Amino acid sequence: MKMVKSLILGTAVAFAASAGAQAADLPVKAKPVGYVKICPQYGPGFYYIPGTDVCLKVGGLVFAEVGFHANGAITNLSHGANGWDHADNSMAWRSRGYLSLDARTATAYGTLRAYILGGFQQLSGTGPAGAAAFAVNTGSFIQYAFIQFAGFTAGTANSFFDFGSNYLTLSVASNPWNWTNVFAYTANLGNGLSATIGIEDKSTTRVGNAGPMTTSYDSPDIVGNLRLDQAWGSAQIMGAAHQTRWIAGDDWGYAIGAGVEIKLPMLGAGDSLKIVGVWSEGAVEYTGLSGSPYGGIGGIGIGYAGPAGPGFAAVMDASGAVGSLTDASSVMVQYRHFWTPTVQSNFHAGYNEAYNLFAGGFGSVQVVQYGHSLKWSPVKDLTLALDVLYTETDANNVETDKVATWFRVTRTF
Repeated sequence: MKMVKSLILGTAVAFAASAGAQAADLPVKAKPVGYVKICPQYGPGFYYIPGTDVCLKVGGLVFAEVGFHANGAITNLSHGANGWDHADNSMAWRSRGYLSLDARTATAYGTLRAYILGGFQQLSGTGPAGAAAFAVNTGSFIQYAFIQFAGFTAGTANSFFDFGSNYLTLSVASNPWNWTNVFAYTANLGNGLSATIGIEDKSTTRVGNAGPMTTSYDSPDIVGNLRLDQAWGSAQIMGAAHQTRWIAGDDWGYAIGAGVEIKLPMLGAGDSLKIVGVWSEGAVEYTGLSGSPYGGIGGIGIGYAGPAGPGFAAVMDASGAVGSLTDASSVMVQYRHFWTPTVQSNFHAGYNEAYNLFAGGFGSVQVVQYGHSLKWSPVKDLTLALDVLYTETDANNVETDKVATWFRVTRTF
């Protein structure tokens, strides 16, 4: 009997040992290790860099686009009534890839932030007449690179004169939208009200002068704004002082503007109306116009081949004395409507005018634009956009017009 009990007990121990050995051989799911810690205070996508108190967000986007008659938003007036000739490339192609880094750290003086947005591109068909129109151009670029701390902004950022981007994919003449080098201070006054004053690199607002001229400068633009952000939308008034130089001397021009963007949830979730108006004297680019048909947004094409038009900041006489600073103004109205959460229409109407009594041949120019952009997001972070923009330009009662179309596919991440 004792032998039977020993046999049964030994068999049980053997089975238990065998089962334990087999269980030890089975793969076991490892416990997750928290190498990356989330930074919830700055919104989704921010994580602590391991071993530091810096919160970092990595993002970017890729877009591919093709346009027809899209070389600049404004008709090239030097080409006559139809604003186009066979020397121009009627199609433009562009692909871009952006990468962004947003680093933030909490300090006793508020958030210390550094932001970078740059990338690579390949484009063709966007140059002026001739071989450049058909060249394939590749390169890298930096769009934003700035530091913000205790109200100060330093680096490459949007001009504080600007009141946000336009709703269309295509650039429009009546919406100034420049990124430039800035040193500025913003004071938060409470209840959504802020005031900014700073100096800015005038490279993006220097459109030159007609006559004995120089493109050099010895003073930055002085730019300021007063802005209000509320639940109903936002509003802003802005001003800029801009130096214009010529060989015999210099003068100061200015630009003043105002903008309002109103949310319209009663018409549709995400709907909004935007109105911007600008007046300038000797600071043409702040209205969205420039003197080149291809260079700046809304290049009016006057004075491209010679010094002759109100696209310039000033016009001088033969002795180099200033004849007059150029007056320019613009107004833009845009409306965004969401048909569904994934389909939206963006409507645009804009008007620009530049006038110079002293300009020979082209004393005045008026630009009218109407546009529509249809955008569809079939899935999250993917948008397909089709733009159509009609432009009519009148220079001393000589009218030209053009219809530009643009198709873009954008993937953000």
